[in-house]
Amino acid sequence: MALHSWQRLLLTTAWLALCAWQDGRTRRVSNLLTLPAFLLAWPVALWDGTIVPVFAVFAGTYTAHAMRQMGAADGKIATALTAFAPLGLAAGAALSALAFLWLRIRGKGGKSIPGAVWMFAGTAGVLVWKVIVG
Repeated sequence: MALHSWQRLLLTTAWLALCAWQDGRTRRVSNLLTLPAFLLAWPVALWDGTIVPVFAVFAGTYTAHAMRQMGAADGKIATALTAFAPLGLAAGAALSALAFLWLRIRGKGGKSIPGAVWMFAGTAGVLVWKVIVG
């Protein structure tokens, strides 16, 4: 039985709420939360025909992590979002970029932000949009 897009988005948002809560509190997200979604993203991407974007996001986030510009959990979350809720990823990435810009404007450009919080906010916004607009 396949999930409807809004059901997938609802489950993804609920998962991200847990990730965001942990990231906001500890600035870390455990593998217990991120690894299952990351691993499930690959067969979902094969099934949905979105393996190329999922691999591209994985490669980009892996590179960013290797350069110490992104946490491993953020990369796993972004990869999973590419498979489960790509609009949530886009919205979360836009919010993250705005947060970084805001920090730079305020002279705090060297600070990091909890990525899972912004990914949750973006995905939750897309869910609200889908509920309101349809």
